[in-house]
Amino acid sequence: MGGLTDAVDPARPYRGHMSAAASADGVRADPQRLRDALTLTHPAGVVQSRETHISWVFLVGDRAFKLKKPVVLDFVNYATPARRRAMCHEEVRLNARLAPDLYLAVWGVADRDGRLEIVDEADPAAIDYVVEMRRYDEAATLASRVDAKAITPGQIAMVGDRLAEFHAECPVRDVARGARTIRHELHQNLSELVDACAGASLTSPVEALGRFLDAFASAHRAMLDARGRNGLIREVHGDLRAEHVILAPQLEVVDCVEFDATLRTLDVADDLAFLVMDLCAHDAERAARELIAAYRISGGDCGADELVWFFAVHRALIRAKVALARASQTTGAASEDPEAGRLLAVAQRCAWRARGAPALAVCGVPASGKSHLADALGDLVGCPVISSDVVRKEMAGLGPHDRAAVSLYTQEVSVSVYVELGRRAAAAVDAGSGVLIDATFRRRADRDAFRAGFAAAAPMLFMQCVAPAEVLRLRACAREREPGRTSDAGLEVVERERHRFEALDEIPAAAHLLVRTDRPVHAVLEDVMALLDLRLGDNAIAA
Repeated sequence: MGGLTDAVDPARPYRGHMSAAASADGVRADPQRLRDALTLTHPAGVVQSRETHISWVFLVGDRAFKLKKPVVLDFVNYATPARRRAMCHEEVRLNARLAPDLYLAVWGVADRDGRLEIVDEADPAAIDYVVEMRRYDEAATLASRVDAKAITPGQIAMVGDRLAEFHAECPVRDVARGARTIRHELHQNLSELVDACAGASLTSPVEALGRFLDAFASAHRAMLDARGRNGLIREVHGDLRAEHVILAPQLEVVDCVEFDATLRTLDVADDLAFLVMDLCAHDAERAARELIAAYRISGGDCGADELVWFFAVHRALIRAKVALARASQTTGAASEDPEAGRLLAVAQRCAWRARGAPALAVCGVPASGKSHLADALGDLVGCPVISSDVVRKEMAGLGPHDRAAVSLYTQEVSVSVYVELGRRAAAAVDAGSGVLIDATFRRRADRDAFRAGFAAAAPMLFMQCVAPAEVLRLRACAREREPGRTSDAGLEVVERERHRFEALDEIPAAAHLLVRTDRPVHAVLEDVMALLDLRLGDNAIAA
């Protein structure tokens, strides 16, 4: 059934605190009485109502009526009828840019002897105001199409083209907006998000993501400053969610931020990043990448992909903050809100892309913990893991848990395996997600073979896992007792390979990370992310 998408999901990505209503003028249209009046007067008779933290929406027939709540929050002021009337007009005016056929009029709400009715907004009896909209089919939204796996590249290209055109038409605003302003907004939101987490298990990943955002903004200060000088800070939509994009019968986008111009004054890449992040939240990262490409092909200047993914991390954290605030208001258990946790996972994946979607070889002697770490890292950042053990056995016609003959581990066979690893890694990089390669890389010949197959598809990092000899022995003995293991390396192999591992001396120091793995994997992951963030300054995008 058609409706208003902002009524479906009240989580909104604004930068202010989600405080309770601070004041109201005391004169307002009672929502239940307004619903009763619409039920009596509209030919359709049946009225559905939906409530968000800032409005009520009444769906009746082919129309929708939005009544703003008389609230004062950190990010919105609807305190008086005059203010609500002005914001109704702003909503119609601004949304006409991308949805001219849906926003119809502003009406008054009058109290006639105890009964509410819709009247001309100029009627002196009006005590409140509503926006009238034409309803649309929610099944035709980008969110619904993506969730149904029914989205096409052509539809994504259409959205990218329209957004590029729209951003080109938006007025240039704050040319001085740059890294300093952005970092202030990042720190403010992160502080509020940490407070909302209230020491829960979400605090650690939030702080880690905060370090990434700060490192990126510092490393790319010149680029962020140049965006403003180049006229790319504009008065845009401000709330680009997949639920707000209607694909049929014609492309329209609803529900922009109407109540505060500063919240819709953004880098165009930031506006685009909201929708990129939301597509990822709908498990549609491929569509997100297609959207970025389509936007750029259509003339939009969103900068490098890494910039869009950086802003997408920020947008995911804002949404997580709002989810926590909403959970606190409804259940009193904000720190356990699964939606906030899901959005933090989205932020982690976006941060990995913002780091340049690196190709990372997780290497080390057998039993060094490389496979365990690679799998955990792949799960965290949504990145494919290519295992040399699996590839070696596939090339021999074996399953991953079959035991391989010693003949499959000769140097000649290993060279061919590493060439194939390189080819598969290059294909993953071309797909845009980055790649993790789980292999020992113990010989220089193996590393050279990998590079031959990889063919410089992307900058390459080697993360070498190390652990004390006794830890290696204990792990090897434990692994020999696991019938479903993939690796064929037992204690004897581990001892032999530990002494034969050829140092990665040909790898530049900046591309060689050394990681101790004799700690809990979550602690190792935190170190890995911190090391990668330190490298951001060495790989800054040119302004």
